Amino acid sequence: MKRLLFICTTPRTGSSMLRGDIRSTGAMGDPREWFNMTAGRRYDIQATEWEVPRGDLGSYLRALKEHTATENGVVGVKIFEYHLQQLASEGMIRSAGGRLRDLAERLGEPDPVVVTLTRHNKLRQAISFHKARQTGKWGTQGKARGAAKFDRKAIEKEMVELVNRENRWDRELETSGYVPHLRLVYEVLVGEREETLLRLARALELPDPEGIVAARRRPEEQPLKRQADDETESWVNRFIGW
Repeated sequence: MKRLLFICTTPRTGSSMLRGDIRSTGAMGDPREWFNMTAGRRYDIQATEWEVPRGDLGSYLRALKEHTATENGVVGVKIFEYHLQQLASEGMIRSAGGRLRDLAERLGEPDPVVVTLTRHNKLRQAISFHKARQTGKWGTQGKARGAAKFDRKAIEKEMVELVNRENRWDRELETSGYVPHLRLVYEVLVGEREETLLRLARALELPDPEGIVAARRRPEEQPLKRQADDETESWVNRFIGW
């Protein structure tokens, strides 16, 4: 059985939906952005909660396994390529040539299950990213700190950046020597959530994968909602009709 799951992705791909589904099984970890070192984000929150000095990767990894692994020992991580850049800039992992493998080895799992998650429709992804940057609202919960304004040049820039991020992931996986076990696409994932969990359970070599998926906890709260709305549709049409 494998005990490390990496979800390698970019912003606005449905990764929060996937994380919720994975967490609901109680057997595949809890893949959050544990290595997002942007000030005030997940790494800082957890380092403070776990009383780990910033920069002490060994202690952080031990705490990560202690506090986030499911009972079977599986740790899940949602990771963006720039999280690896942040870790490398802090001198916590190697600066080049297989940073993801270096992180996996430091976690004691050199052969993790690696999953990529992308989105075909880059325009919608870029619009979602652009709106989230402006409003500070990255999920369906919480309130926006400001209004979103249509900016064609900014959306074009986001589209280019998202493609570049995927290309950097491809290069990182190649230098780390990893071939993804699953290549997920948002537009397919939304209609195959149960099937995806089963594929993940099998990739992790969990005992009785069908039983694990069938018995997963169903949250009582409302399921995660799509953030696309009438404004998004208007922006898509405005961008295409320019």
